[in-house]
Amino acid sequence: MARLPADGVPSGSGRPTSDTMPSTTPSREQTWARVIWRRKPIVLATIAAFALATGLVSESLHKVYSTTSTLLVVPAKTQQSFDSVQAAQVVARTYGDILGSDTVAARVSERLNGSRSNKDAIRGAVSIDTVPETQLIKVTAQNGEPKRAQKIANAYADEFIAYAASTLFPRTQATVSLAAPAPKPDSPARPKPTLYTLLAALFGLAVGLGLAFLREQVDSRLRTFEEIEAAFDVPVLARVPRRGKADTTVAAFTEAFRILRTNLQFAVADGSPRTIAITSGDEGEGKTTTVAQLAQVTAVTGTHVLVVEADLRRPGLQRLVAPNEAEPLRPGLSNYFVGGASLEDIMHSTNMPTMDFVPAGPPVPSLSALLQSQRGRTTIDDLAMQAELVILDCPPLGVGADAATVGGRVDGVILVVDMERATELRVRNAMRQIESVRGRLIGLVLNRDRGVETLVYGYLEQGSTAARAAKALSRD
Repeated sequence: MARLPADGVPSGSGRPTSDTMPSTTPSREQTWARVIWRRKPIVLATIAAFALATGLVSESLHKVYSTTSTLLVVPAKTQQSFDSVQAAQVVARTYGDILGSDTVAARVSERLNGSRSNKDAIRGAVSIDTVPETQLIKVTAQNGEPKRAQKIANAYADEFIAYAASTLFPRTQATVSLAAPAPKPDSPARPKPTLYTLLAALFGLAVGLGLAFLREQVDSRLRTFEEIEAAFDVPVLARVPRRGKADTTVAAFTEAFRILRTNLQFAVADGSPRTIAITSGDEGEGKTTTVAQLAQVTAVTGTHVLVVEADLRRPGLQRLVAPNEAEPLRPGLSNYFVGGASLEDIMHSTNMPTMDFVPAGPPVPSLSALLQSQRGRTTIDDLAMQAELVILDCPPLGVGADAATVGGRVDGVILVVDMERATELRVRNAMRQIESVRGRLIGLVLNRDRGVETLVYGYLEQGSTAARAAKALSRD
């Protein structure tokens, strides 16, 4: 079956069609961007969870303060040369090794605590680093209290200066002086909540993206027009946005059904269908609303439309096409099947002069069984003789055989697909039921299609703004 463009422009009309226009297949980067945008709650929630947990843990960790004193090793005064500079750096590295020895740690422990027994704890709190290509040695002390860390670093520097003068100078002729004392630290060296939270957020972003793409892989829902086109070789007759309260959204909603009306005129090769069954895979996908809206936009053109409530178990069409009737209209379709009323009796007028309505009538166990009766076999043809277009609101395909039975007797079937919960398996099962009775599926109506909203709303909003501006100018 030839694919019909979803914008209401038939092939051969002189305007570009999908066969002549450039391909709109999204690139890989666009596909990724759409997945990320669609799954942004997962990504954002993962980032927030990682950042929040890391921030809370960081705040609860023990704070450690760090400060550094700097020593300068000055060799014996000799003529400066490359060899003497190299020798001085070797002496500095040697002194750095001595600084980390138990001997110096014991002297510092005795100075701070009055005993050398705490030398291991003192040595564990200090790190010694020689600055490459210089004669500087840095003594870094860490402690849970900032003042204590400062005392340890400065005590190490003072004790090593004294130790070097008394013990090492006679052998090396090198002196050690304090280049910079250790300041009292103002903030802890660790933990760093801001840094840790930032790193956790970046890690959460990576995990969140992975979860988003994993969720996309296991989620079988169909969310875009492109996915529908790729999955099924069936034309999309209309893309219906969600209906809001604003004038723009109402106008876009109604315009979608005008496009559906136009596309139906070119949906089949042998002319516009006279009898159409509208159904869906499951309840609540918007089939009844589609029937009512299509009937109304067709009736305003002067076409005589007959709307038939073919969902005899759970009728809901009357509130949309005959809202002024408080009680269920009688007689109805079921009365006609059993011979209790004529066609003229069951056709009720509406507030639109070119639209009539056939209500369901009293509930019956099975519409498909009634269609097998002598009168039921000709009912669809009899209805077609009463109007230019007959639209039947059928039950969902997933709740019984009624819709499929009706679908096998009409000129064409329209399947309404709710884009907020449609899956490929669900849509394919619905299509298979129609095919099983040799029904003619003439196309799909994508209901609650978010993908069409941005374009349509933006276009209509620009038109409304221009109209308001023109009106204002005319008043001036």
